[in-house]
Amino acid sequence: MKTAALGGDVDFNGTSSDDARYEAFLELFSRHRDRIFAHIFSLVPHEADAEDLFQRCSIVLWRKFREFDQSGSFYAWSCGVAVNEVRNFFKVRKRSRVSFFPEPVELLSRERLADEEDLSLRAIALQSCLQQLRESERDLLRIAYWENQSLKEFAEKTEGSLQVLYNRLSKIRKRLYACIERKMSGEAHHG
Repeated sequence: MKTAALGGDVDFNGTSSDDARYEAFLELFSRHRDRIFAHIFSLVPHEADAEDLFQRCSIVLWRKFREFDQSGSFYAWSCGVAVNEVRNFFKVRKRSRVSFFPEPVELLSRERLADEEDLSLRAIALQSCLQQLRESERDLLRIAYWENQSLKEFAEKTEGSLQVLYNRLSKIRKRLYACIERKMSGEAHHG
């Protein structure tokens, strides 16, 4: 059975071979590994602790991969496993001056997941809103934010006014913001 969660290109079911299961895990894990690490690091005070926890979590994820529901989000499932590892970490380190109880760790994790989902939806909305701009407006944004050229250099090259460029950028940003907010409010009503 091919699953949407795996992008439709990996066969996986309860009776598939260990090789197929291993490949499915590696594909999903490699796609989300940086985000999983970032999630763990957001829950502990030190990077070295986050690295140790990430290593432990990676092993646990592999061991529990058979329990993963293919219709769900691998990232969300992984973060749930990670939260359990973080909880265990703090239980073991009771001698530490900084001590979290399980509830705040779980709360932080849920808030981070919600923030990431919101940012992801905003990025999708931004892409859609950018497509609605005129090409000249997208070009101005590209010059202002992505190219290695200052607006002052661009104004001089095009014999335009720097203040006019700033005003145009301000209007474009306001339109993009309004467009994103409309799309997000529509998403909230439909989601």
